[in-house]
Amino acid sequence: MISIKNKEKEACSVMLVDMNGYVQYETSIEPDNNLDLDLHSLLAGIYTLIFETTTTSFTQQIVKY
Repeated sequence: MISIKNKEKEACSVMLVDMNGYVQYETSIEPDNNLDLDLHSLLAGIYTLIFETTTTSFTQQIVKY
């Protein structure tokens, strides 16, 4: 389980993309809200977590084993 908090002043879109480029999960988080992302159903591998607002972008690699 991964817990994500949106510290931005605007809504943030969140995508979890596998190494083949397929979006495994996509949602948005309102300002100052949390998102709990359950990874149990995903296969082992490397994923990219992408956070985007209209002014910022951030990516984080996740390894599930």
